[in-house]
Amino acid sequence: MNNMNSTGNMNGMNDRSRMLRRIDAVDFAIDEMTLYLDTHPSDSRALKTLEQYRKRRAELIGEYESRFGPYILTSNDVTGSRWSWVDNPWPWDYQGN
Repeated sequence: MNNMNSTGNMNGMNDRSRMLRRIDAVDFAIDEMTLYLDTHPSDSRALKTLEQYRKRRAELIGEYESRFGPYILTSNDVTGSRWSWVDNPWPWDYQGN
């Protein structure tokens, strides 16, 4: 069954929302791996997996920021005497959230 809405997005989810969900999923995996490593600190396979998730998170955030602007506000968002994030669309500027 096809659950497309009038804009052609599956279940009403736009690209921005989809990317945020991917980042959230990787964040969840990182949290779980960190908890596991609290009790298994010498598990080299888990450490390698954690590093892969961290790299994937950085890739996803880089992709998100290139398309939609800053993922989170940091001191890097200050340019001169103003915040650069104000130049990007505001949450209510996105259609179909």
